[in-house]
Amino acid sequence: MLVPMAKVEIIGPKSDFFEVVSMLHDQGKLHIEDLSRKIQAGEVPLERMELYEQQQVDQERMEELLIRVRSIVKALHRDDLPSDPAKRRAEYDRLFAMDATELQDEVARVVEEVEERTASLAAERTNLESESSLLTRYEPILQKIQPLAKQIVTTGAYESVALLVERRYKQGLELLKEELDKITHKQCEIVSTDVDEDTTAAIVVFSKTYSDPVHKFLAMENVNQIRMPSSFEDMPFDVAYETLKERQKHLPAELEKVTIELEELSKAWLLRLSTVRDVLIDKIEEISAIPKFGRTEYAFVINGWLPAADVDELRRALAATWGDDIIVTQTEIRDSEFAETPVAVKNPKRVAPFAKLVGVRGVPKYGTVDPTFMLFIFFPIIYGMIVGDFGYGAVMLAVVLWLRRKFKENEMVQVATSILGPAVTMVIVFGIAYGEGFGDVPYRFGWVYSVTNSSFPWLADGTYAWFGFLPVFHRVKEIMPFLIIAIAAGVFHVCIGLVVGVINAIKTKSKKHLQEKGGILVLLIALLAIVALFSQGAEELLGETGLLAAQSGIALIAVAGFIYALKGGGIMGAVETLETFIHIASYIRIMAVGLAGALFADAINAIMVILSPDGGISIVGILMGVVLHSLHVLMAAFSPMIHALRLNLLEFFGKFYEVGKQQYSPFTKTGGEESA
Repeated sequence: MLVPMAKVEIIGPKSDFFEVVSMLHDQGKLHIEDLSRKIQAGEVPLERMELYEQQQVDQERMEELLIRVRSIVKALHRDDLPSDPAKRRAEYDRLFAMDATELQDEVARVVEEVEERTASLAAERTNLESESSLLTRYEPILQKIQPLAKQIVTTGAYESVALLVERRYKQGLELLKEELDKITHKQCEIVSTDVDEDTTAAIVVFSKTYSDPVHKFLAMENVNQIRMPSSFEDMPFDVAYETLKERQKHLPAELEKVTIELEELSKAWLLRLSTVRDVLIDKIEEISAIPKFGRTEYAFVINGWLPAADVDELRRALAATWGDDIIVTQTEIRDSEFAETPVAVKNPKRVAPFAKLVGVRGVPKYGTVDPTFMLFIFFPIIYGMIVGDFGYGAVMLAVVLWLRRKFKENEMVQVATSILGPAVTMVIVFGIAYGEGFGDVPYRFGWVYSVTNSSFPWLADGTYAWFGFLPVFHRVKEIMPFLIIAIAAGVFHVCIGLVVGVINAIKTKSKKHLQEKGGILVLLIALLAIVALFSQGAEELLGETGLLAAQSGIALIAVAGFIYALKGGGIMGAVETLETFIHIASYIRIMAVGLAGALFADAINAIMVILSPDGGISIVGILMGVVLHSLHVLMAAFSPMIHALRLNLLEFFGKFYEVGKQQYSPFTKTGGEESA
């Protein structure tokens, strides 16, 4: 849900300004409103708070130091290095308590002591890693070419070029020889040999007199030349290969030595430097915030937002130090300010990960309904309806549980699996409801079958049931009912979206949106009522005259709903009405994609039977089934996921979702907490 926000204005004497800003920064609750734009536009009778010249100098100096500190921290950073939060916090408090000059001097001393050595080691490690990668890439190439190179003896008057050619194009070397003979006046020779079943190596030897035209010709014809690293360019290929192998022997020891030195520097300096970085970030942020505030000749003005529940705490904190000198006024957030109001979202732990999916559409506008809980409900249901196979669901759930256990510290994996967990659980639930587990395996083994003369009153003849008593919905055989269910799900989902749209319109006091969303909702419900009146029993219940009167009345209500939609949205109201029906039709994908998946799974089982003679199950059939079902599980994990997301984030959200302009981002310190 969206956290109720309060807009506050803080006014006090200019002499207390910097201390108040520091206290607000330390408290970390206020989202600052930048008053400079309003001041420039003349919307508020204030002047912009200006930085002192020394503050500008301090900011520039600290920004320069921050760049250098970040570079050192990046070179020294290690995920496996244990941290001491208490020590970090103590060091942070010590550094932050310094004035700007003291802080800059200490940081400069630390940087001068560590920077040069760190940069040197980091550069050396990068060079060694690059060299190792380069040699690893060239080693197999030279290995292929060097036996042939030993057969070639060249003098200073001749030059050689090595080529690698696919064996199927080996005949092309003869054509290449003919062309090079024309260029070099037959002062050229090509020696080749097969180095493996796919590759032929060749060395072209030619007079240096024709070096430029030969190289130009080879480049224009896109011939695959072996271009040596600069350190090996002047060596014969066989010598280059031996030199490369020798260098590869020494590289690991050199790289390990540099790595150990960097690790020792990390242990000695990383905690202190990362804390210095955090202090500089906070100090710079505090100075950068100053021009966002307003002033009069004698007073400062700070505007901002914070959660409504924290306003009293803010008042108490200011009053404890400055008494009545600082005035905190809570102002009403007008409807016109909803789009500008920062949005804070707070949901239960199980629901919170779905806010990441909501964020794909942007933060919700303040004052509207937070759809996170609805996404938590509807996304797993729709995904489960599409896949609907308890065998596939069990495999997916096992993978999800393994990922959560394997990557406990990886936030992205934890969020993703928190979303996928409920979704694959619903796959299992709907799989049981459909009677599907790795396709039609339950039907083939007789666990699910069509009952006759059942002793259970809830089972009619021809009904499919688990073990003859638990009914299932056989979606492969009941395609038309499945289609109707999919459309009904679309109608229900879209109607919920329109209801939320109406609620949003009421909350934001948007008359036009209320008319548009409400009109479409009335039209849709009226059309559903008309459809219901055509069902069997309606005429018997109401009589012919009553039925006609009911149909006419409801039709008038439908027309009135459409008129209201046009009144609220104009031409876009008509477009939105048409889109609503298109979006409902889009839910047919639940049936289409789900049925395609079920038929594919059934086809896999049929293939297994075909590959298993005499009615048994052969090893070949089992292997083929494992491979194809594994492939289908991967397909089921992604394609239906996209469709389920689309139905929620586009078709459903499109009926009510309004995007805000900014997320709640309080003016707060890092506080020396662990950060990358």
